[in-house]
Amino acid sequence: MLLNATANDLALIAVMRRYFQLKDESNALKGRLEAARKDAGDEIGRFYDPRTNVPHAEDLLAWHRLRKEMEELMSLAASWGRGASIEGCAVAAAAIGMDGWPDAHVTVE
Repeated sequence: MLLNATANDLALIAVMRRYFQLKDESNALKGRLEAARKDAGDEIGRFYDPRTNVPHAEDLLAWHRLRKEMEELMSLAASWGRGASIEGCAVAAAAIGMDGWPDAHVTVE
C-alpha cells in the first residue's frame, strides 16, 4: 500500500489509534463497574463517587483518567481538523517511534 501523508497526518493517525485504544479500555472498565454497581444494588450517584465507594475508588479514578485523556486526544484531532500541527504531541511521537506503520510505505512531505 502506498500512502502519501505528512508528518502531521501520521500524528493524527497515532492520536486516533490511542483514542480508540482508550475507548475500548474505558468501555470495558465501565462495564465491570456497572456490573459491580448492579450486584451491590447501589444508586448511581453513590456508587460512582470515589469518596463514598472506597472499594471501587481506584477503578473509578482510572475511568476518569481514561476519559480525560480521551478528551485531550479529541482536542488534538479537532486542532488537526482546523489546520493546526499536532506532530509534536507526545502521543504521536511515542506511537510512531514504537509501532511504526506496518504494511505501509510512507512518503512524508
